[in-house]
Amino acid sequence: MEIRIGQLIFQVVNFAILLFLLNKFLYRPILRILEERAARIKEGLEAAEKSIAEKAKLEEKKKKMLVDAEKQSNVILQQAQDRAKKVEKEIVAQAKKEAEKLVQKEQRLLLAKIDQDRSKLQRQVADLVVDTTQAVLEKSLTQKEQKAIINRQIAYIKNVKIN
Repeated sequence: MEIRIGQLIFQVVNFAILLFLLNKFLYRPILRILEERAARIKEGLEAAEKSIAEKAKLEEKKKKMLVDAEKQSNVILQQAQDRAKKVEKEIVAQAKKEAEKLVQKEQRLLLAKIDQDRSKLQRQVADLVVDTTQAVLEKSLTQKEQKAIINRQIAYIKNVKIN
């Protein structure tokens, strides 16, 4: 086997040209594309990490807002219950006052009715006494004595109070 130097140099030159062309037109563009892709992937990962971090912050904020809202709702509920109890007490107190007023009014009406009935009864008793006395005395006393007795009885009956 004989080595031909001319052919060997030609093949080395061809190989060098091929390497140069492959390096310039194929290998570097592929490397550049791979680097760009790696950069985009890195940016995507960073964006995803930022998004995850932001989502975590939002979740934390959401939880905090829910806790705050629950606290506020509990405060509002407690205030409403306190107001309801206060209003209930006021209504009960007002109802008691009105009931007491009604009872007092009814007592006054009853006392007035009792006084009327007492006066009526005193008149009826006086009339009865007068009629009875008159019937008894007509037979035994004179007219002057009868008037004196009647007047004394009327004065006595006016002073007597019926319980």
